[in-house]
Amino acid sequence: MGLALFAGCAALGLVGGCGPARQQPNAASPVFFPPAPEKPRLQFLTSFSGPADLGAAGPSGFEKFVLGEAEQKDGIATPYGLAIYDGVLYVCDVGKRRVETLDLRKRTFGYLTEDRRLANPVNIFIEPNGTKYVADPTAGTVFVFDSANALQGILGKDLRINPIDVAVRGDHCYVTDFASNQIVVMDKTTGKEIRRLGEAGDGDKQFKLISDLTFGPEGDLYATDKLKAKIFHFDASGDFKRTIGQRGDNIDELVRPKGIAVDRENRIWVVCAGVSIGASVWSTEVTKIYDQNGRLLLFFGRPGNEPGNMNMPAKVILDYDHVDLFRPYAVKGAKIEFLVFVSNQYGPRKINVYGFGEFPVSSRPKEAAAAPPAQKNIAPEPVPPAVPPALTPARKAEPPMDDAVRLQRSREIADVYNQSMEAYRAGRLEEARAGFVKVVESELIPPPMEDTLRGYIRDIDARLTRSRSGPR
Repeated sequence: MGLALFAGCAALGLVGGCGPARQQPNAASPVFFPPAPEKPRLQFLTSFSGPADLGAAGPSGFEKFVLGEAEQKDGIATPYGLAIYDGVLYVCDVGKRRVETLDLRKRTFGYLTEDRRLANPVNIFIEPNGTKYVADPTAGTVFVFDSANALQGILGKDLRINPIDVAVRGDHCYVTDFASNQIVVMDKTTGKEIRRLGEAGDGDKQFKLISDLTFGPEGDLYATDKLKAKIFHFDASGDFKRTIGQRGDNIDELVRPKGIAVDRENRIWVVCAGVSIGASVWSTEVTKIYDQNGRLLLFFGRPGNEPGNMNMPAKVILDYDHVDLFRPYAVKGAKIEFLVFVSNQYGPRKINVYGFGEFPVSSRPKEAAAAPPAQKNIAPEPVPPAVPPALTPARKAEPPMDDAVRLQRSREIADVYNQSMEAYRAGRLEEARAGFVKVVESELIPPPMEDTLRGYIRDIDARLTRSRSGPR
């Protein structure tokens, strides 16, 4: 499949392995994807990590008093969901458990709301009229805010759902529900359940670990599954059509798909933040673009902290309405069709902004593309508390595993880790703790990852102790 696939994609002008972005010390060194000698289709434009990147003033004395100095000073902590509307970029920061607002015109940094009922806002969707829907799996609801950012309603609170992502089409609100591994369709005004799409299970048409969703221009619905490493495709009527992708570390396969978007040409953009453990460690940390036949057209990013690279990416959104705000970052002669925003949960560049379009070949740096970086172990998400001392006793010595057994065991532990992280984010603390302990005791993870998981265990223990002691 490989040679035929890439020959066909090259004819479309989209194919190309996207090597690591080169450093961009100034505007004379733009970062393009794919790298030379392929025709450039994306340019990394800029990134945002907090008020300083906007030229915004720091927090007021009152904000420091109310919100805390430590929370304010670092800007964006651990971003996931993104949306942009009327010049304002909205960032769901799971590290701060808040929705941040970056006004790109006024150059101000703030928050969507001070309502503390938001326990863990993961994703956000904004209608053309400015109505905002925030998926909160810990609260078990979708919070609805009007165009003035006033709380307008709370959807799904009686349905026992843990919404991970949300999108609205017509009168219906669609959420990916972590609790049932289904897409729940609600009335966007009353919150009444209308139907459910898909079901949980191990079958080809069933969800194992549902994640993000989006609509295509013709009303088709797409949702990602992190464990199955597939994209589920439903038609505009909600009927299942097919799955796209499969799990693997080949260039056209997926490891851990999360955020997903579809452009006006029906190309499918999906974030792949690969995490595997032990003998099967690999890292993708890229965004991939597929056509409607499931053929890979292009991938860009690669792990790292250099401009244009990605560090635990989570969400991708496309925007056609704010190109003018970013034209000053593009090379002379660029014809940008739309913007691409990707959130990174780690590293110095939290929100990467790319332009997709046509670029003059003469603007490309003359040096050859650098060699791909060495693959690395990935830290878990989100940012953990301080690392505590060891929480488990010394382990008994066991006979070494052969390669085949170790590989199978590594994959099993990777699944336990991924499921435990989802439980932790959804507030199912006891389930998460049991999984983290199992991963730590497996002896298949590197020491830095083990230390981080011990941090999660300590955090869970403290939270469970507080909940059992009740209000003081």
